[in-house]
Amino acid sequence: GITAISELTGDFELDFMYSEIWQDPRLSFKHLNICSSNITLKSEFRKRIWTPDTCIINSRDSSIHSSPSENTFVILYENGLVWSNFRLKVKAPCKMDLRMFPFDSIHCQLVFESYSFNTDEVRLSWHEKPLTMMQMVELPDFELTGWHTKHEKSEYPNGVWDRAMVKFTFARRYGFYLFHSYFPTSLTVISSWVGFFFDVRAASARITLGVSSLLAVSFQFGSVLRHLPRASYIKCLDVWMISSVIFIFCTLVELAIICRLNRDEREKEIGSNAVKQWINRTRRKSNRENLINSNMKVSQRQNIPSIITATKTGNPITDADFASNSKEQLSSQYRFFKWPIIDVRKLLGQLCNRKWKITSAQV
Repeated sequence: GITAISELTGDFELDFMYSEIWQDPRLSFKHLNICSSNITLKSEFRKRIWTPDTCIINSRDSSIHSSPSENTFVILYENGLVWSNFRLKVKAPCKMDLRMFPFDSIHCQLVFESYSFNTDEVRLSWHEKPLTMMQMVELPDFELTGWHTKHEKSEYPNGVWDRAMVKFTFARRYGFYLFHSYFPTSLTVISSWVGFFFDVRAASARITLGVSSLLAVSFQFGSVLRHLPRASYIKCLDVWMISSVIFIFCTLVELAIICRLNRDEREKEIGSNAVKQWINRTRRKSNRENLINSNMKVSQRQNIPSIITATKTGNPITDADFASNSKEQLSSQYRFFKWPIIDVRKLLGQLCNRKWKITSAQV
């Protein structure tokens, strides 16, 4: 059966029983009238008779099993028919088109041809039942979907040679790649979208989430490519991985744009608040100055003439009388500006003392 398929080397290994049947009239022993119609001979006898010298021309490596001895036998029939059988282990190339990877198919073939004889001496053809599967082929990564045989001729400078070919078709089992590549990358991309629900001010958390998702997808992509040959064309898995990387990169670009817009908006808001605060402070300061000036003017107009009248009439006014009479009135009018009122009280006290001195001297 088929034992292995390698994508890196582009070949497959096949372990099978190979049989050749040809007729050589020189080996007929029917005229001897022996009791047996066929004779089984050892492998050394094959080297003494004529053989079609068939080989697998596209094989990279082939060998005959020898456990414990060489696994070959030759049966000679009475009419000169020779049946030769080998147990072979062959490594042959496969045609791989990875554009649809991992949903692709692989075609592997074996080409049999006589190495020494052209069609003038040897003609190759398949038996009525050319291929028999002794057991089902079970591979972890591939499934044998079918095979077919064909016959063709190949022209060389020395003549035309017959070719007998068998082609095997394998379909890749993509379940491994679904669970180890597609599903993890899908969840990684979706997890990078979680950053859309974060606060705009949590830029560090969103950047960490986006960069971590990008690294995770890159690591998964690299682990898959490690088991594939280098191909210049784009594969189906490449499109998926590149799309995932683009989605995650777009989340980082969106983060940068949102942070920039939020920064501009905050700068405008801070600038407008500063201007408003400066205008309010200037307005309060000007209102306070205007109020002080108006109060000073009112105090100068109302209080100073009454003080002068009191000094001319000669009424004895003391500091205590002034304080008791004018305390409530002045404090209600000038409760916020007491320093000018205290100066007027001192002035009135000095004037009263001088008036009393003059009156006592006259008496």
